[in-house]
This record gives sequence, structure tokens and C-alpha cells, in this order.
Amino acid sequence: MDDSLATRASLLDRIRDVGNQASWREFFERYRGFIYGVARRKGLGHEDAEEVLQDTVVSVSKGLPRFVYRPEESSFRGWLTTITVRRVADQMRRASRRVETVPLKDEAGLEEGVAEDHPAQWDEEWMSNLCRVALDRLRLVVSPRDFQVFDWTELRGHSNGETAAAFGLSAVLVRVIRFRVRRRLDAVVRELERSPWPAGSRA
Repeated sequence: MDDSLATRASLLDRIRDVGNQASWREFFERYRGFIYGVARRKGLGHEDAEEVLQDTVVSVSKGLPRFVYRPEESSFRGWLTTITVRRVADQMRRASRRVETVPLKDEAGLEEGVAEDHPAQWDEEWMSNLCRVALDRLRLVVSPRDFQVFDWTELRGHSNGETAAAFGLSAVLVRVIRFRVRRRLDAVVRELERSPWPAGSRA
């Protein structure tokens, strides 16, 4: 998934306006898990990771007006990862009583779209966050029973027979529910991949 979450210029425009509260609220909910996860993987505790989360969102809001999206050269994912890793470094410097930071102006001009420190674990964190967001959205579009059946089988690993007995359903119906919900989840994931920036309300 090199750049399946490639940012569309039209969607970028919606969030360049810091007053677009709907878009920024959805942006925060969509990417907070990724930013926080990167900070924790870098060794920060909960409070420091929360600081990185807040600092990264501020950095994005400051750097976005100067960010030029070139889909053939860069990705939003690489840009966001780079900013997050730099804010982690800043937090570590503060913890060791050092005050120097990486200037924000450098972040807007990134063309390669890849973080300096971009191991495979950042891709894993990105996908993990995408799945969390997709599951949260899935809850809103399927019935509670169907989501529980899906969770019981696909996420918790119970067999169709065990699930049928637990929910008082037939094994055939359990298979149908699993198939139907999995298709809905795939559709949610595809939508998130097509539109990495929240729709929100237009500025």
C-alpha cells in the first residue's frame, strides 16, 4: 500500500482553513491513533505521547498552507509520519532539558514524502490505525447483532459453530452475516483509502 492513501488536492483545500471545525475534528479522530502509536513505539510514555499528538496536530495546521501535494513524488502519509517523528524528537529533547527543535518550515517543503526514520513499523502502525477507524465506522452501518457476530468470529477467532450456539443462530446464518459484514468493512476501508482527508464541510 505504497500510496493507497494518496491525498487529493481538493480534499486538502477543505482542511487548510483552521476554522473548519468539522474537518479538523474528523482529522483528529482519524489520525490520533497513528500519531499516538508512533510516539509510543519510539519509547515515549502515555503523557509524552499525548504531547506529541497535540504538537503534531499544531504542526500540521501550521505547515499545511505551505505543503504542496505532488502525488507523483510524495504522499500525505510520508509527510505526516515525518512531522510525527520530528515532534517525538522534540519531546525527547525537552525531556533531556534541551531546547533546540526542528523548524516547521522544513516540513512544508518535503518532496520525497518519506520520513527520515520510516521503518516498516510505521506502515504497520498506519494500517493498524486505518483498521481501527474502519471498525469504528462499521459499527455505524451494521446492526449491533451483526457487528457482534463479526467481532466474535473474525476478530476473536471463534468458529461458526461456537458463534451460532452463543448467539442462538444457525451456522448458515453466521456465515452469511460474516460475509455481508466483511464486504461492508472492505467498502469502508476502500473509502478511507480514497479519501484520506476528512470530508467535513467545505471552507
